[in-house]
Amino acid sequence: MKYAALSKKFRKFFELPSSPVAVRILGEDSKEEVTDTSPMRYCEMVRRSAMYGESFVFSVEELTCTSAELALGFTEPTYGEVYPRIKPANTKLVSITPLEKSGSEPDVVIIVANPRKIMRVSTILAQLHDKQPVESKFKGEFAVCGECTAIPYMEKKVNLSLLCNGARMFSGYSDDELVMGFPVEDFIRISESTEEKEIISALCGCIMDDIPKNAVTAFETIGFGKGTDHFFGRFGEEILRLYTPKDGDGKITSLTLHVPVKFKDSETAAIANEKSREILQLPVLHRVRDNWMDIVVPLELGEPLSRACMRGEKFVALIRSGIDAVLKEVEKVRRKTAS
Repeated sequence: MKYAALSKKFRKFFELPSSPVAVRILGEDSKEEVTDTSPMRYCEMVRRSAMYGESFVFSVEELTCTSAELALGFTEPTYGEVYPRIKPANTKLVSITPLEKSGSEPDVVIIVANPRKIMRVSTILAQLHDKQPVESKFKGEFAVCGECTAIPYMEKKVNLSLLCNGARMFSGYSDDELVMGFPVEDFIRISESTEEKEIISALCGCIMDDIPKNAVTAFETIGFGKGTDHFFGRFGEEILRLYTPKDGDGKITSLTLHVPVKFKDSETAAIANEKSREILQLPVLHRVRDNWMDIVVPLELGEPLSRACMRGEKFVALIRSGIDAVLKEVEKVRRKTAS
C-alpha cells in the first residue's frame, strides 16, 4: 500500500488532525541535498512537518540543538555514554516529510496527538502484540530526537514521549500534545489493521428488539428478512446483509450494507482483496476471509434510526441508494478481479 493511503487510513481511523511524519536516517552514500531552510531544532521540524506539511533534509549544520546531534547519530558523545541515541554515529543527513508525501520507505514514523488519540493507538498496538502492555521510556529530555526517533530506530519498538522543556518552550508543542514514534513496520501493521477494526465494528448488529418497528417494516418492504442480529435479502445475483451497529453512545446512527463475494480459494480471494485496494475507495471497506471477500458500505443516517425511520419514503430511498452503491462496487470488483 502506498504511504499516502496508509497516512489517510491512519488519520481517518484515529481522527488525527495532523500528518504522520516520515523520518529517514541517511548515511554517507546518500545523494540527497540539504533543503534551503534556517537552522532550527529537530523537534520543531517534526512538528512543522506534521502540522503544516513542510519537508526538510538537513545535516548537523542545520541543527540548533546539541541533544539532537547526539540522539540522531551525527556525533559521538565526548564524555561517557548517552541514551537514547543512534549508534554508531554515521548519520550524514536526516529527511523529514509528511508521510503522504514520502516517496521512500521511512525508518521511523512519528505522530503528534493528544492523550486520548494516543490511548486509542495504544489499544490497537497492544492487540497486535498479543495484548501485551505498551511500554515506553521517557525522561523529559532527548524527547522527539531520542525517545521517538532513536529508540524506534535502534530498538525496533514503538515509544511514547511526554516531550521535554526544549520542545514545549521553543518548538511550539502545546500542553496537551504528546509524541509517539514507530518503526515503520509497526506503523504499517496498525494502519492496515484499522480496516479490519472498521469492518468488525460495522458488522456488529444489535438485538432485534432494539430496532424501531417502523424501521423493521421499512427493511421488510425493501426486501430484507430478519436474521438473528442482521437483515438479509437477495438483490439481483447478490445476497446482501444489513447491519445496525451502535455508536459509542449506544445509538444506531448508521446502517451497514455487506455483500460477501466468494472466490474459488483463499489465495484467489487474497489477490482480489489486494487488487481492491486500488479499485475501492473510502468509505467502502473490504477484507479477506478464507475464500471470501467482504465488501462493506457504511450508510450514515445523520440522526438516530428511531427518528430516521419516521421519514417514510425518504428513509426507504436512502437505503435503496445504499443498496445500489454497494452492488455497483461489488460488480466493479467482480469485473476487475474476474471472480
